[in-house]
Amino acid sequence: MRHLLAKDVRLVGPYVWLIIPAHVLFCAQAFLVPELDFWMNLAVALSWTVVVALLDWRFDSDRLLASLPVARATIVKARYASAVAVMALGALLYVIYGHGVMAVATKRLVENSSREPAWASADGIAAFLLVGHVLVIAFLPFYFRFGLPLGAGLFSTAAALIVSAATALTHLPGGRESASRTALTPSESIRAWLSWLSASWGPEAASVAILAAAALAGMLSVRLSIRFYQGRDL
Repeated sequence: MRHLLAKDVRLVGPYVWLIIPAHVLFCAQAFLVPELDFWMNLAVALSWTVVVALLDWRFDSDRLLASLPVARATIVKARYASAVAVMALGALLYVIYGHGVMAVATKRLVENSSREPAWASADGIAAFLLVGHVLVIAFLPFYFRFGLPLGAGLFSTAAALIVSAATALTHLPGGRESASRTALTPSESIRAWLSWLSASWGPEAASVAILAAAALAGMLSVRLSIRFYQGRDL
């Protein structure tokens, strides 16, 4: 598997000179729009999975890998491993960029950030990782079943439903209670729901339940992707 992970890194390597400055500038710009910084930073973290899939499709890497003595299940697991690792790195950079930008922020930017930003709280980081995890495990089965163009198109429909579901969290007990005090952005609704769950079940029980649900959904996604990829004609 490590060779497949190294392949992804080498595949993206020639574009690092463009990716790193764009990543820094994009994320720094995101903090100028407090209600969007969560989603813009999340989009950057998710872009790794999309870019690797795009490059694989562009260079027809699937056919090359199919000709090598590598099990398709291993290829699938490597793609999930790289996506999860980069998502964790994205969350870390989200926190670092947040503190860095606020350290040099103008008075106006500080005033615009009157609400506690997601990068400054445990529930905010948990929401970042949870939403990223859901999007990754939703996208990859589409990708391994249909390939990039069609899979991405079908996933867009699924992503729209997921975002709608996230917005609907304001109607759950924790979201309703917070929404009655002030209007919430979708990311704040997710954080409010996580806070409500933690207060209702206790931090330990809520953490175990969320991790168990995320792990179960992830394993199901991996199994589906393996089944789809093994049955796909390359």
